[in-house]
Amino acid sequence: MTDARILFPEFRDEQSDSKYPFADYVTLTANDGFSSIAGDTFIDATFFPIGGGRRLHITAITIGVQAISITIGDSGTPSLITATYNPAMPPSDGVLQFFDVYNRPAGMLLSNPLSLGRFSTWTTAVYTFEITATEFVASVSIPANEPGVRGVLSPTGTLLAGDIWLLGDAGIVIRREQNTESVIRVDVVGVPLFKRFVCEPLDDFPAKSYLQTINGCGPDAYGNFTITATGEDVLARTQRLKDDTVLRVYPQNGTIVFDAVGRSAT
Repeated sequence: MTDARILFPEFRDEQSDSKYPFADYVTLTANDGFSSIAGDTFIDATFFPIGGGRRLHITAITIGVQAISITIGDSGTPSLITATYNPAMPPSDGVLQFFDVYNRPAGMLLSNPLSLGRFSTWTTAVYTFEITATEFVASVSIPANEPGVRGVLSPTGTLLAGDIWLLGDAGIVIRREQNTESVIRVDVVGVPLFKRFVCEPLDDFPAKSYLQTINGCGPDAYGNFTITATGEDVLARTQRLKDDTVLRVYPQNGTIVFDAVGRSAT
Protein backbone atom coordinates (compact mmCIF):
# COMPACT_ATOMS: atom_id res chain seq x y z
CA MET A 1 0.00 0.00 0.00
CA THR A 2 2.99 2.28 -0.49
CA ASP A 3 1.28 3.92 -3.45
CA ALA A 4 -1.89 4.77 -1.44
CA ARG A 5 -2.86 8.39 -1.28
CA ILE A 6 -4.66 9.93 1.69
CA LEU A 7 -7.04 12.53 0.31
CA PHE A 8 -8.60 13.56 3.61
CA PRO A 9 -6.10 13.16 6.45
CA GLU A 10 -7.17 13.29 10.07
CA PHE A 11 -7.21 16.78 11.55
CA ARG A 12 -4.45 16.08 14.06
CA ASP A 13 -2.26 14.44 11.42
CA GLU A 14 -2.81 17.35 9.06
CA GLN A 15 -1.76 19.91 11.69
CA SER A 16 1.13 17.89 13.16
CA ASP A 17 3.74 19.74 11.08
CA SER A 18 2.28 23.22 11.66
CA LYS A 19 2.11 25.55 14.65
CA TYR A 20 -1.68 25.56 14.64
CA PRO A 21 -3.59 26.94 16.53
CA PHE A 22 -0.81 29.55 16.60
CA ALA A 23 0.11 31.63 13.59
CA ASP A 24 2.93 30.33 11.40
CA TYR A 25 5.30 33.17 12.19
CA VAL A 26 5.28 32.90 16.01
CA THR A 27 8.38 31.95 18.00
CA LEU A 28 6.59 30.36 21.01
CA THR A 29 9.44 31.66 23.19
CA ALA A 30 8.89 33.56 26.43
CA ASN A 31 10.44 36.96 27.10
CA ASP A 32 13.15 35.33 29.21
CA GLY A 33 14.61 33.99 25.95
CA PHE A 34 14.89 30.40 27.21
CA SER A 35 11.47 28.95 27.98
CA SER A 36 9.50 27.81 24.92
CA ILE A 37 6.16 26.19 24.26
CA ALA A 38 6.53 23.04 22.18
CA GLY A 39 4.83 23.26 18.82
CA ASP A 40 2.68 20.19 19.47
CA THR A 41 1.52 21.23 22.96
CA PHE A 42 -1.85 22.50 21.79
CA ILE A 43 -3.99 20.83 19.14
CA ASP A 44 -6.92 23.15 18.68
CA ALA A 45 -8.55 26.21 20.22
CA THR A 46 -11.67 28.33 20.19
CA PHE A 47 -12.22 31.62 22.02
CA PHE A 48 -15.22 33.89 22.42
CA PRO A 49 -14.28 36.52 25.05
CA ILE A 50 -16.79 39.25 25.75
CA GLY A 51 -15.41 42.70 25.10
CA GLY A 52 -12.31 41.58 23.19
CA GLY A 53 -10.90 39.18 20.68
CA ARG A 54 -8.63 41.12 18.30
CA ARG A 55 -5.28 39.34 17.79
CA LEU A 56 -5.60 36.95 20.72
CA HIS A 57 -2.37 35.52 22.11
CA ILE A 58 -0.95 33.97 25.27
CA THR A 59 0.33 36.85 27.37
CA ALA A 60 1.50 34.92 30.44
CA ILE A 61 1.93 31.45 31.86
CA THR A 62 2.06 31.33 35.66
CA ILE A 63 3.77 28.26 37.09
CA GLY A 64 2.89 27.50 40.69
CA VAL A 65 3.35 24.53 42.97
CA GLN A 66 -0.33 23.60 42.99
CA ALA A 67 -1.68 25.43 39.95
CA ILE A 68 -0.65 26.45 36.46
CA SER A 69 -2.48 29.32 34.81
CA ILE A 70 -2.50 30.34 31.16
CA THR A 71 -3.60 33.91 30.49
CA ILE A 72 -4.76 35.09 27.09
CA GLY A 73 -5.19 38.70 26.03
CA ASP A 74 -5.64 40.74 22.88
CA SER A 75 -4.01 43.81 21.42
CA GLY A 76 -5.80 46.07 23.93
CA THR A 77 -6.15 43.97 27.10
CA PRO A 78 -3.22 41.81 28.28
CA SER A 79 -5.32 39.82 30.76
CA LEU A 80 -8.61 38.94 29.11
CA ILE A 81 -9.31 35.28 29.96
CA THR A 82 -7.57 32.62 32.05
CA ALA A 83 -7.49 28.83 32.41
CA THR A 84 -6.08 27.09 35.49
CA TYR A 85 -5.31 23.42 36.15
CA ASN A 86 -3.52 21.26 38.68
CA PRO A 87 -0.10 20.18 37.32
CA ALA A 88 -0.31 16.95 39.29
CA MET A 89 -3.65 16.10 37.70
CA PRO A 90 -4.03 17.70 34.25
CA PRO A 91 -7.49 17.35 32.65
CA SER A 92 -7.85 13.79 31.41
CA ASP A 93 -9.49 14.99 28.19
CA GLY A 94 -6.82 17.64 27.66
CA VAL A 95 -9.38 20.46 27.52
CA LEU A 96 -8.50 23.72 29.28
CA GLN A 97 -11.60 25.81 29.96
CA PHE A 98 -11.10 29.58 29.90
CA PHE A 99 -13.10 32.13 31.87
CA ASP A 100 -13.05 35.91 32.05
CA VAL A 101 -12.71 38.05 35.19
CA TYR A 102 -16.44 37.60 35.90
CA ASN A 103 -16.18 33.80 35.64
CA ARG A 104 -18.05 33.67 32.34
CA PRO A 105 -17.05 30.91 29.86
CA ALA A 106 -14.78 32.35 27.20
CA GLY A 107 -13.23 29.45 25.27
CA MET A 108 -11.00 26.40 25.40
CA LEU A 109 -7.59 25.03 24.44
CA LEU A 110 -7.26 21.39 23.42
CA SER A 111 -4.14 19.49 24.47
CA ASN A 112 -3.44 16.19 26.22
CA PRO A 113 -2.29 15.30 29.76
CA LEU A 114 1.25 14.48 28.63
CA SER A 115 1.75 17.81 26.87
CA LEU A 116 0.24 19.78 29.75
CA GLY A 117 2.61 17.99 32.11
CA ARG A 118 5.57 19.63 30.36
CA PHE A 119 4.81 22.94 32.04
CA SER A 120 5.42 21.37 35.46
CA THR A 121 9.10 21.08 34.48
CA TRP A 122 9.39 24.86 34.24
CA THR A 123 10.70 26.79 37.23
CA THR A 124 8.07 28.38 39.45
CA ALA A 125 7.62 31.88 38.01
CA VAL A 126 5.48 34.05 35.75
CA TYR A 127 6.51 33.79 32.09
CA THR A 128 5.34 36.59 29.79
CA PHE A 129 5.04 36.51 26.00
CA GLU A 130 4.88 39.08 23.25
CA ILE A 131 2.21 38.93 20.56
CA THR A 132 4.85 37.85 18.04
CA ALA A 133 5.57 34.78 20.16
CA THR A 134 2.09 33.34 20.79
CA GLU A 135 -0.51 34.92 18.50
CA PHE A 136 -3.36 32.59 17.55
CA VAL A 137 -4.75 32.29 14.05
CA ALA A 138 -7.83 34.41 13.43
CA SER A 139 -10.08 31.39 12.81
CA VAL A 140 -10.00 30.28 16.48
CA SER A 141 -11.66 33.53 17.59
CA ILE A 142 -15.45 33.75 17.47
CA PRO A 143 -16.40 37.43 17.56
CA ALA A 144 -19.33 38.32 19.81
CA ASN A 145 -22.23 40.43 18.60
CA GLU A 146 -21.29 43.69 20.31
CA PRO A 147 -22.66 45.70 21.99
CA GLY A 148 -25.30 44.01 24.12
CA VAL A 149 -26.33 43.21 27.67
CA ARG A 150 -23.91 40.53 28.90
CA GLY A 151 -24.82 40.65 32.57
CA VAL A 152 -26.05 42.79 35.45
CA LEU A 153 -23.55 44.27 37.89
CA SER A 154 -24.85 44.35 41.47
CA PRO A 155 -24.01 47.19 43.92
CA THR A 156 -21.49 44.83 45.59
CA GLY A 157 -19.59 44.38 42.31
CA THR A 158 -20.91 40.88 41.59
CA LEU A 159 -21.75 40.23 37.95
CA LEU A 160 -24.93 38.24 37.35
CA ALA A 161 -24.84 36.47 34.00
CA GLY A 162 -26.68 33.64 32.32
CA ASP A 163 -30.42 33.43 32.97
CA ILE A 164 -31.48 36.46 35.01
CA TRP A 165 -34.93 36.83 36.55
CA LEU A 166 -36.26 40.32 37.29
CA LEU A 167 -38.76 40.17 40.17
CA GLY A 168 -40.77 43.12 41.45
CA ASP A 169 -41.09 43.50 45.22
CA ALA A 170 -42.35 46.09 47.71
CA GLY A 171 -44.89 47.58 45.32
CA ILE A 172 -42.74 47.25 42.18
CA VAL A 173 -44.39 45.69 39.12
CA ILE A 174 -42.11 44.58 36.26
CA ARG A 175 -43.48 43.55 32.89
CA ARG A 176 -42.64 43.59 29.23
CA GLU A 177 -44.05 46.53 27.35
CA GLN A 178 -46.90 45.47 25.10
CA ASN A 179 -46.06 44.78 21.44
CA THR A 180 -42.33 44.99 22.14
CA GLU A 181 -39.57 42.45 22.66
CA SER A 182 -36.84 44.60 24.20
CA VAL A 183 -38.60 47.10 26.49
CA ILE A 184 -39.03 46.33 30.19
CA ARG A 185 -41.63 48.45 31.98
CA VAL A 186 -41.29 49.15 35.72
CA ASP A 187 -44.32 50.50 37.60
CA VAL A 188 -44.04 51.70 41.20
CA VAL A 189 -47.54 51.08 42.55
CA GLY A 190 -46.59 51.07 46.23
CA VAL A 191 -47.71 48.88 49.13
CA PRO A 192 -51.03 49.83 50.74
CA LEU A 193 -50.15 48.09 54.02
CA PHE A 194 -46.60 49.40 53.99
CA LYS A 195 -46.19 49.39 57.78
CA ARG A 196 -47.01 45.71 57.91
CA PHE A 197 -44.66 45.09 54.99
CA VAL A 198 -41.71 46.53 56.94
CA CYS A 199 -42.85 44.72 60.14
CA GLU A 200 -43.68 47.81 62.21
CA PRO A 201 -44.98 47.15 65.78
CA LEU A 202 -48.56 45.94 65.93
CA ASP A 203 -49.84 49.08 67.70
CA ASP A 204 -48.70 51.19 64.74
CA PHE A 205 -51.45 49.83 62.52
CA PRO A 206 -54.58 48.93 64.54
CA ALA A 207 -57.09 46.74 62.76
CA LYS A 208 -59.92 48.68 61.10
CA SER A 209 -63.59 47.75 61.17
CA TYR A 210 -64.86 47.67 57.60
CA LEU A 211 -68.50 48.00 56.57
CA GLN A 212 -70.07 44.57 56.20
CA THR A 213 -73.84 45.15 55.92
CA ILE A 214 -76.38 47.97 55.65
CA ASN A 215 -79.70 47.15 57.31
CA GLY A 216 -78.77 43.50 57.03
CA CYS A 217 -77.93 43.75 53.29
CA GLY A 218 -74.42 42.76 52.23
CA PRO A 219 -72.34 43.98 49.26
CA ASP A 220 -72.55 42.69 45.71
CA ALA A 221 -70.27 40.04 44.22
CA TYR A 222 -67.47 42.61 43.91
CA GLY A 223 -67.77 43.89 47.52
CA ASN A 224 -69.51 47.14 46.53
CA PHE A 225 -72.49 48.93 48.07
CA THR A 226 -74.46 50.99 45.55
CA ILE A 227 -76.41 53.90 47.05
CA THR A 228 -78.63 55.82 44.64
CA ALA A 229 -81.14 58.65 45.04
CA THR A 230 -84.52 57.51 43.72
CA GLY A 231 -88.08 57.37 44.99
CA GLU A 232 -89.54 55.32 42.15
CA ASP A 233 -89.47 51.69 41.23
CA VAL A 234 -87.23 50.57 38.37
CA LEU A 235 -90.04 49.97 35.86
CA ALA A 236 -91.60 53.40 36.29
CA ARG A 237 -88.24 55.14 36.10
CA THR A 238 -87.35 53.27 32.91
CA GLN A 239 -90.60 54.25 31.21
CA ARG A 240 -90.38 57.90 32.17
CA LEU A 241 -86.63 58.13 31.38
CA LYS A 242 -86.11 60.56 34.25
CA ASP A 243 -85.94 60.71 37.99
CA ASP A 244 -87.61 63.73 39.56
CA THR A 245 -86.68 62.98 43.18
CA VAL A 246 -85.15 65.87 45.13
CA LEU A 247 -82.82 63.53 47.01
CA ARG A 248 -79.12 63.72 46.15
CA VAL A 249 -76.34 61.38 47.32
CA TYR A 250 -72.67 62.21 46.79
CA PRO A 251 -69.25 61.66 48.47
CA GLN A 252 -67.50 64.53 50.20
CA ASN A 253 -64.22 64.42 52.16
CA GLY A 254 -64.46 60.71 52.77
CA THR A 255 -68.14 60.74 53.81
CA ILE A 256 -71.44 60.10 52.05
CA VAL A 257 -73.72 63.17 51.95
CA PHE A 258 -77.51 62.84 51.63
CA ASP A 259 -78.92 66.14 50.44
CA ALA A 260 -82.18 67.54 49.13
CA VAL A 261 -82.49 69.98 46.26
CA GLY A 262 -84.06 73.33 47.18
CA ARG A 263 -83.94 72.90 50.90
CA SER A 264 -84.35 76.02 53.04
CA ALA A 265 -81.65 77.41 55.29
CA THR A 266 -83.80 76.74 58.40
